[in-house]
Amino acid sequence: MDKTIDLSGIITILKRFWWVVAILGIMGMATAFVYTNHFVEKQYEATSQVLVKPEKNEDNRNFDVQLNKQLISTYQVIVTSGSVLNQVRDELNLADSNKELASRITVTNEGSSQVLVIGVQDTDPEQAVLVVNTLSEILQEEAKTMMDEKNVRVLSPAELENSQVPVSPNLKITILLGFIAGVTLAIAIFVIIELTNTKLRTREDVEALVDIQVLGSIERRKL
Repeated sequence: MDKTIDLSGIITILKRFWWVVAILGIMGMATAFVYTNHFVEKQYEATSQVLVKPEKNEDNRNFDVQLNKQLISTYQVIVTSGSVLNQVRDELNLADSNKELASRITVTNEGSSQVLVIGVQDTDPEQAVLVVNTLSEILQEEAKTMMDEKNVRVLSPAELENSQVPVSPNLKITILLGFIAGVTLAIAIFVIIELTNTKLRTREDVEALVDIQVLGSIERRKL
């Protein structure tokens, strides 16, 4: 006889042994908490803001807007260019390669503003602040030499007090996933129990096994 999953049977088992589901869910949360706090390296992020403000051309405002967009895009590329990263690595004596350093850098533009937000992630918040501020200062100097642009300046350098909370891993999400994993494990166990249970509990089970109609049944009574 092919054994099929009886959902009603599984639900009955879950209601009966709800405490097992709860315990495994709590164990999953505890495991996720311990693993995240003791075995996963925390990442901190420091951010600085750089203002890119090209000279205005009163004769053609549309040209100014287009030029501004092009400059923003250009500086987003320059931030992670080899020329800039080499200077950062040399100044701070970093052991990271350019590729490794670039992978920890993010460059975004706040809406349609003239502000670039540069972020650097590191396992040490102080190092993250130091790298992003150095990167911003070098970008400011590179704007003068590479682009002949003097209206690029550091608007808001990174501060250590704003970089003390790790950005990854996300403890709340990890704990939630641990709980889900524990509950899923409990359900999987009960499904296996249901599938491997060979007891004949209903007349349908008997009919499916012997392929004949059941004429009657005897109720079990306690003496």
